[in-house]
Amino acid sequence: MELKNMENKDISKGVGNKINIGLFGFGTVGGSFYRILDIRKKEIEAMLSADVTIKKIFTRGNRNPSIDNIGNLMVNNADDILNDKSINVIVELMGGIDPAKEYIEKAIKNGKSVITANKALLAEHGEGIFKLCKKHNAHIGFEAAVGGGIPILRSIKNGLAGDSITSVFSIINGTSNYILSKMTNEGGKFDDILKKAQEKGYAEADPSFDINGIDSAHKLVILGRLAFAASISLKDVIIEGIKEVSDIDICFARDLGYKIKLLGILKNDDSKIEIRVHPTLIPSASLLSNVDGVFNAFFLNAKFAGPISLTGYGAGGMATASAVMGDFIEIGGKIINSEKHHDIFLNESSNKVQIKRKKDIISRYYLRFSAMDRPGVLAKISKILGDNSISISSMIQQGRKIDGSVPIVITTHEANEEELLKSIELCDKLDIILAKTMILRIEDNVN
Repeated sequence: MELKNMENKDISKGVGNKINIGLFGFGTVGGSFYRILDIRKKEIEAMLSADVTIKKIFTRGNRNPSIDNIGNLMVNNADDILNDKSINVIVELMGGIDPAKEYIEKAIKNGKSVITANKALLAEHGEGIFKLCKKHNAHIGFEAAVGGGIPILRSIKNGLAGDSITSVFSIINGTSNYILSKMTNEGGKFDDILKKAQEKGYAEADPSFDINGIDSAHKLVILGRLAFAASISLKDVIIEGIKEVSDIDICFARDLGYKIKLLGILKNDDSKIEIRVHPTLIPSASLLSNVDGVFNAFFLNAKFAGPISLTGYGAGGMATASAVMGDFIEIGGKIINSEKHHDIFLNESSNKVQIKRKKDIISRYYLRFSAMDRPGVLAKISKILGDNSISISSMIQQGRKIDGSVPIVITTHEANEEELLKSIELCDKLDIILAKTMILRIEDNVN
């Protein structure tokens, strides 16, 4: 009798070894996920020792036009997937918070595991969703929500699980990186390059989330929760976009030995966390400064492992779908083996961390003043900075006028941001200053 049972196991993949997928969204990423599964179905089923099938697909209207043989899989009602007891994994690739949040929560309550690339949803409602997964014994994967095809979240939660991460410097928005790279390498004004990015499909028709730093902030919240096991929300992030960065600043940064990048920065200093997104001057010789175009990059510093870097495509159908498939294989294995372990939930002490506010930030700064061409201008600016404990590191003053004013560029030694902003407010009230002063932070140690 015992030998007979063993023979049955060898012949088939086992009773119940079947994973049925309900796919929400069939645009660029959804279509790419379908293709990857179609191409690698035999290998994936061999890895999981299970039959794997996309059983049903729900989309709100936009679907990948190059895949024609899916008509029999399409459903018109989301509940046809959510209430189907034979479907045990939901892959949500619709984007947006509503109705994705409703669908994901209902799927979890029905005992289905979830894979999502929805960064906005996870940044704003992730902690509640994670708790719901734990309550209903459902797994969740979200590697594709941060960094596209770069396995940054898996590296943190698995590879660095026994380490302590002290900082992360990241380029996590391809649109902004493309614009700043073009301004740096080829010259040109922000608005002109943004238009070209839209024509190439590198920027949305409404690019505000990308260029204002919101997209990067969503990703940084997710990354910070895992990196520091901390309860972090979007309101904790210092967010500044790249719209105010001009070709003038790009040129001055180059003269000073820097490039300007939109960075997502995480630092853990004695359980006080910095989480900020803003355009930043970084050394031209650094590896991170040479990550150009639509590429993303992550430079981590871990207490024991030391510096670690990951670079790759941060968006795009196949790259993102590759990350989704990685989550599916991991979660599929847990389902087949009836694993109860959840590896992404915050620990009980996560609410004890302190988030640094702007007034607590210590940094070096790049300051570009637009001043009248008049004697004594630099002396007046220097006095205000000195009176507020701001020490000057370097200065560039050119005689050429730009829009009727003379630019004066000053870099500072490390200073408290609150004192820096107070001093700039006083400088901007001087009758010799003709426009709002440009302020950018400098990070010298990003590798």
